[in-house]
Amino acid sequence: MGKRWSAGALEDDTGAPILRVPSLQALALERIRDAILEGRLPPGTPLRINALAAELGMSPIPVREALQVLATEGLAVHLPHRGMTVSPLRAEDVAQTYEVRAVLEGLAARHAAGRLAPAVMANLRALLAEMETTHECQDHEALLRLDRAFHACICEAYPNRWASEFLRQIWNHAYRVRRTYPRSKARLRVVLGEHQAILAALDAGDGERAENLVRRHLEGARDDLLERLQSARSAAV
Repeated sequence: MGKRWSAGALEDDTGAPILRVPSLQALALERIRDAILEGRLPPGTPLRINALAAELGMSPIPVREALQVLATEGLAVHLPHRGMTVSPLRAEDVAQTYEVRAVLEGLAARHAAGRLAPAVMANLRALLAEMETTHECQDHEALLRLDRAFHACICEAYPNRWASEFLRQIWNHAYRVRRTYPRSKARLRVVLGEHQAILAALDAGDGERAENLVRRHLEGARDDLLERLQSARSAAV
């Protein structure tokens, strides 16, 4: 049976799509990355290839390849005499990633202002309404997902694939740190107000204001995380 590419999908001669099965490397990468982001593999955990391969039910080769990708993403690090481990949560990484994030998301917000379809604006409003409800319940896991969805919804309108790829990696780092150090209830109330202001600027088509609000919002998030990291470090001494 012949195959052809059409609109980015693989089809057979009848036009029916052929299901593409993810590679073992992609499966290993997804599962190990998820375990790191969700805290099931905490910072400093050794990433032993043979043990991970046995747990995932595959050979060591795709696991080794997956760990190399995680190292380039900053989620794993190779230590002398210890091998690959889950990377630590460091204040300098928070400062640097949020510096880049503020610039990229600010540019995305400037571009999105006045350009978002009504359906996208409605989705942003729905996300904020759900965040309000979830905030009252103090469901930090759900708030993390909603917060990422809000930011991603804005950034998806920015037609820059490099920015999208960098932001995906930065969001992963932010999710991991924020999951370990969740916002206080008072900080959450501030964040909700900042999100509302960003949405109003987008709706008004004010790109400059939207960019400035996003930057200040993320600078505040950075400062909050750095304070939480410093407090945790002081408590551990």
